[in-house]
Amino acid sequence: MRLHQHLLVGAVCLFSAVAFAEDPTPLDVLLAPGETHLIAAAPPGAEGALLFHYRLWLPEDYATSATRLYPVMFIAGPYGNVEMGEMADRLMRERWVVAMLVESRNGSNAWQANFVAAHDDVLRRVRADETMRFCTGLSGAAKVCSVYPGLRPGFRGVVLQAAGPWGPRVYEEEANAGAAVYGTFGAFDFNLSHARRIRRGLPPSVRHMVEIWDGQHAWAPAAVFDRALDWVLAAVLNDAPVSPDAYRWYVENRLSDLARTEHAGQRLHLAWNLSRVVAAAAAALDEPLRCQMDKALAEGPDAAEQVALREYFDLFKRDAASRGRELLAIADDYAEHVRRHPGTYGAELVEIRRRSLYWEMRRNP
Repeated sequence: MRLHQHLLVGAVCLFSAVAFAEDPTPLDVLLAPGETHLIAAAPPGAEGALLFHYRLWLPEDYATSATRLYPVMFIAGPYGNVEMGEMADRLMRERWVVAMLVESRNGSNAWQANFVAAHDDVLRRVRADETMRFCTGLSGAAKVCSVYPGLRPGFRGVVLQAAGPWGPRVYEEEANAGAAVYGTFGAFDFNLSHARRIRRGLPPSVRHMVEIWDGQHAWAPAAVFDRALDWVLAAVLNDAPVSPDAYRWYVENRLSDLARTEHAGQRLHLAWNLSRVVAAAAAALDEPLRCQMDKALAEGPDAAEQVALREYFDLFKRDAASRGRELLAIADDYAEHVRRHPGTYGAELVEIRRRSLYWEMRRNP
């Protein structure tokens, strides 16, 4: 029996006395899209005697199709009763199924039973895309989130906020070798040293990135979470396989972003991220959606923005491959890029990375 199975048995025994006295939420209960619903579910092996809870958000368009699958984001917080917070606008706009854990909190081993109960229930209850499972958590909840792929292998993306992974072992399993891990830390976070666990501690097969932002020990601001999710999604969908529904969902969201964005550099960045998944996505798209994508990618790029972004991508590849080494040299090259391409969106992205690297080195940017 694996260690996590022993822990689960222990959690079931320990928390049987404090579980809510109620019945599991029936699988056929009607759940309105665009709303949050409190769900009660039992972990495997509890035989209905023990219940844990999660809040379930369904996308507003969930009822428009009887077959379409949706990506799932599991969220855990250090104090329990977690909500979407700064992530809400992005997750709702992009039409995620969101599972927010209730009992999972720091100092309690209920986190494991709460997660597996919620995970298994979501996959039975809604049209969840099993090829598109993601998770995020803050502080101690980030540590437990990092273990989810060991409990239920096959998670594609993990966003660790204000803490590093518990250990690299789960990412050495074949089902998790292609995972993408993104860490976010405030520059004055007492856990800032955990960034090294992500940079150097994860296996080379696991794509990873760290961003340090101007703050303390807290959930990442919306803009930081957006960049984390942008990076994770581009990494995952550029490295198939995922379901045809996942490709359609991604393309629809990027086209929606393009429609809302007028800045030439931002549009080019979105188009290039979209172009990375074109080959894998094309067969999954219907003709109207494929035409929309082709039109978006055919737009003439701004020359200055194109040069700045290409150089940014080259620098970013060095940054990602560095595993936290030679950060000062990379930061200096970032600074030179900003001097050569002032006012461009590429320079804006580069400046974010330059400041992040300085804070990662515990220097004032």
